[in-house]
Amino acid sequence: MKDPEERLRRSAVRRALAGATAAEVAAELHRSERWVFKWLARYDPRDEAWASSESRAPGTVANKTAPEVEALILEVRERLQADPWSQVGATAIAWELRKLGMRAVPPSWTIERVLQRAGVPRRPRRERRTPKGTPYPAPPALLPNACQEGDLIGPRHLVGAIPFFVLNVVDLARRAAGCELQLSKADAPTANAVIHIWGRLGIPERFKLDNWLVPSNNRRLPVVVRLCLALGVTPVFIPFAEPWRNPVVEHFNDTFDKHFFRTERFRDRAHLKARMRPFELFHNAHHRYSALQGATPDEITRRLHFRPRLLDPAYRIPARPPRRGKLEFIRLIRSDRLLRVMNARIELPEGLVYEYVTAVLDVGREKLDVLHQGRHVKTLPFALES
Repeated sequence: MKDPEERLRRSAVRRALAGATAAEVAAELHRSERWVFKWLARYDPRDEAWASSESRAPGTVANKTAPEVEALILEVRERLQADPWSQVGATAIAWELRKLGMRAVPPSWTIERVLQRAGVPRRPRRERRTPKGTPYPAPPALLPNACQEGDLIGPRHLVGAIPFFVLNVVDLARRAAGCELQLSKADAPTANAVIHIWGRLGIPERFKLDNWLVPSNNRRLPVVVRLCLALGVTPVFIPFAEPWRNPVVEHFNDTFDKHFFRTERFRDRAHLKARMRPFELFHNAHHRYSALQGATPDEITRRLHFRPRLLDPAYRIPARPPRRGKLEFIRLIRSDRLLRVMNARIELPEGLVYEYVTAVLDVGREKLDVLHQGRHVKTLPFALES
């Protein structure tokens, strides 16, 4: 059966041949006179297919990808897909083609079209969060180890309901990652995991964390904070219930889960721990990031000739809390106008409602400085507990 458009074209020509004017046919079929004249010109009683639609695509494609290049793209994609830890997108494929010696590597959009024509499924893209208009005081992270993000995932469970936690840390400027197994989410095991990770990634200037370690009923500094202050690191605690403020480590958590944890079966914690280190090395050597213009973390490290300040894994945190250094708490002030820092509830001016402020705790002075968009709001005493 012919499609509806083809039937309409044949009907228009029959009516015109029967004596109807183009204007009458156009009005009757709700089309333009130009359309009627077009199909009258196309009418050919010797060609049964005269009324069928003609493709508007050009007869030849000027820059069509060569068949051997398409075959190589698909071969590389299949090889990457076979490794559960590998990235499989156009950027990763283009890099592999360069490694194979291809001089004129197709652009990413060409590679994506080749994959689409071959029916290769794409991995779903993460939805980008649309930021609100309220300015957010994100710490600067232009240089390697200027700022790292850390996050604890878990509890997860192995076969036999064996629980575990994993601390993931990522350097924002070069996307280098480290991961360490923990038996609990307590303060001391987390500090021990940080020591081991900083022995590989290096010690940062700032360390962004969620608030799971911050006490809400006292003013004792957590062990992780004492570790940071002893090493000259500024801990930065993001707002409550806003995990997207640590987007880079959240993205790595997803990579860890989908490309590593769910691709293997682990006998026990020891087996999991033994496999985590190769995954960390593989990620830093092979995972490519658009934020790095398609480079890997290891490539950026070499390109910048960066040598991190590594922490000795045998390092011991001082028994007494350090009396120097600073902590930063980024908080969204809600309608109650209260700034919540540890067990303190500090009332702020009405103009700061639904604005982000940064509370900087100077440990040596035991003072809390409240800043809004870099401007000083107030300073108040903040005595700490031993």
